[in-house]
Amino acid sequence: IYSSALRALAVELTRIFNDLRLLSSGPHTGLAEIHLPAVMPGSSIMPGKINPSALEMGNQVCFKVLGNDTAMSHAVQAGQLELNVMMPLMAHLALESTQLITQAMYVIREHCIDGITANVEKCRHYVESSPEIVTALNPVIGYEKATELVKIAVQENISVLDVVKRQRLLTDAELAELLDAKKLTQPPLQ
Repeated sequence: IYSSALRALAVELTRIFNDLRLLSSGPHTGLAEIHLPAVMPGSSIMPGKINPSALEMGNQVCFKVLGNDTAMSHAVQAGQLELNVMMPLMAHLALESTQLITQAMYVIREHCIDGITANVEKCRHYVESSPEIVTALNPVIGYEKATELVKIAVQENISVLDVVKRQRLLTDAELAELLDAKKLTQPPLQ
């Protein structure tokens, strides 16, 4: 059971590390929503690129933990009746996995997580250029008008905000109020 818990942790951490790597990909051909701190000089083939080295190390540790879990499963089945001569190996693998994943999480927090910053301009660009931003305008302009604006924006390859401004549907102040990021992301009061 303990090894299964370590396996589940390793799988989830791998997903998180991969998400962070994807969100930091760029600066121009990836998502580039976040910046990771540089922990090494950079890419050997792409000067100036910041590699997600801490996260890559974390994935390698997680893969080792997954391998240890597989070895432990084989060790469990190698026992006969109530005699499991594989207990020393199982104990070693469990302790090794625990130590590795604990140290990796500490290093990643210190050398990566604590230094992550948002790429505010890139995130703003994604929000403002997404046709889905019209959802925030629905209460004021209505669903039918919102649908019409999205069709125009997609057809002309411009933002919904550009269409709203061109049609003078809302003032800049009204748009700023409706698109206030804090208001849009705040949970409703209970």
